[in-house]
Amino acid sequence: MKKRTFAALLACSLTVGLLAGCSSEPKNPGDSNGPEETQTAVSSEAAGSASETTAASQSDGPKIFNNYFTTDVDTLNPHIYTQSVSSDVIRKTTLYLYRDYPTADGSAYEFVPELAESEPKQMDDEGKVWQIKIRENAKWENGDPINVDDVIYSFQMCLDPLLVNSRASQLASDYITITKASDYSLQGSENTVSWDEVGIKRIDDYTLGLELDAPVTVADIESHLNYSWTCLVHKPTYESSMTSDRTKTTYGSTADTYVSCGPFILTEWIPSSQFKMEKNPDYVLPDYIHLDGYNYKIVGDRNTALELYLNGELDCVSLSPESIEQYIDDPTIRQAPATSIQTVTINHQNTDNNGILGNKNFRKALFFAIDRESIAKMTNGVPANYLVASKCLGLDGKTFREMPESQEYLEPNLGYDPEKAKEYFDKAMEECNLDSLTLTLSYNETSANNKMASEFLHKSLPDIFGDKFSLELLAGSTSVLNEYIKGWKNGNPNSYELTWRGWNTSTPAPWNGLKVYSSGYSNKNEPYFNETYDELWNKANYDIEAKLDPAYRLELTREMEKIVLDDVAACPVYEAPSYYLINPDVKMVTNEYIPGYGFAFTTCTKTN
Repeated sequence: MKKRTFAALLACSLTVGLLAGCSSEPKNPGDSNGPEETQTAVSSEAAGSASETTAASQSDGPKIFNNYFTTDVDTLNPHIYTQSVSSDVIRKTTLYLYRDYPTADGSAYEFVPELAESEPKQMDDEGKVWQIKIRENAKWENGDPINVDDVIYSFQMCLDPLLVNSRASQLASDYITITKASDYSLQGSENTVSWDEVGIKRIDDYTLGLELDAPVTVADIESHLNYSWTCLVHKPTYESSMTSDRTKTTYGSTADTYVSCGPFILTEWIPSSQFKMEKNPDYVLPDYIHLDGYNYKIVGDRNTALELYLNGELDCVSLSPESIEQYIDDPTIRQAPATSIQTVTINHQNTDNNGILGNKNFRKALFFAIDRESIAKMTNGVPANYLVASKCLGLDGKTFREMPESQEYLEPNLGYDPEKAKEYFDKAMEECNLDSLTLTLSYNETSANNKMASEFLHKSLPDIFGDKFSLELLAGSTSVLNEYIKGWKNGNPNSYELTWRGWNTSTPAPWNGLKVYSSGYSNKNEPYFNETYDELWNKANYDIEAKLDPAYRLELTREMEKIVLDDVAACPVYEAPSYYLINPDVKMVTNEYIPGYGFAFTTCTKTN
């Protein structure tokens, strides 16, 4: 019998998942569409060469990877989690039908059948009916066998209309759209759609059937079934944690309400303190796992994390902007390309000031007035006059941004043109019949980057627009800012004017990061709508022609980016690459960041 720490999970107030610490896994769509992550300065006590520190390891003992989070896990229930840190634990301790693992050379990742025995099998001519054969040797940590009923139960509970799970919409329709799944989930207590109508079918004990609304490819299915809301939950534990009216389950709220079956087994969970995991001896893909376990500490900030790393207590640490320069020449430093574009998000729906934020000329004025190069220098970022992140992939070994066709429509001089900005500003003021204008830019009070960039705009924008314009700054917590951001969806269109946002694309696919501008996106927070854009988005994501023709799909992506840039759906400013110090005793498939995957810590080993 394994030992566990039994403690109640503390309630978490954050509504947006921010990945904090060193992650080996991709971020899920929608996990970090909000104010920028906390940035913390490094204290003078943490000075010195990281390469001179003793690695966090045990020379003769188990190979344990010591990692950290700067925020607590909210739950390990895959149907309702909001924090990316929660997903990081879930991914390591449960099974997926398909899991992304790095290729042998470490240049990319690929989908590997995990609980599935093989690739999905197409059962019709259109590509709308599929079957998936699952392994017959998988088991839960307590020895319970796993069959197709576990998969169907997990999916059904995620979609259950009484539970009203926040991840139901993503299971129902993300890379694939499961027939009647959304209708079933959204019906409440009406019982107008039965489970038998949903396109999730039991073929036999070890065969899952899927019926879909639109044709898909094998890659679509594998991508869809690689996210945490599609992973398994243990039925007996899930049911025993259910309230009598079946409107809530406490599954995954404590160690004793969670059951593992993945690469690692959760052995200890002390809320706000630490997680411990040990290698699962019954894992279905043992050749991929070389570590004996994982330890996660909950650390208050990156300053503390750096000190722990320098003391040999952690195997990696994410550097704050203030500390990057100090360690930039250290041989243990590694760079992860930016996963998002930091933007000044504009509330198009705001009716204050005669609706000037909905005026295209004003938004263009803002675009041309921003000195991206100066802001990027102070934030250790990369200036961005685009909305598809530079890590996203194109064709023939090039990134999307490296392709000449993706550069042709970008404004010169990184979009900075004060004269043009003033012309657009004057036009907008006249069209909106305004003699003066004061706007408020909100930013995350714990983000050094947000603060520096906001203060720069506070001074520079009035210098360009003139005495008629002033910019006020409002610092707030993540939770407060998210309430502002969501205000337009909750009946208050004037809840904010301008704010900083960063959408983290979960894959290296260039169209993925543009989903936030689609009208139909389930986690949409940007108050921007364009019918032509929506048509292109639907083609790029759902048309089988586009899915089978990468060049055509990239062409659609360029057309989408051109539209949102021309409309200034949001105002791109900079990308923020991440920098890490990694223990040299940690041996990864590659020392480079794998686009769409990470640093491959899960498959690494340690020499000491």
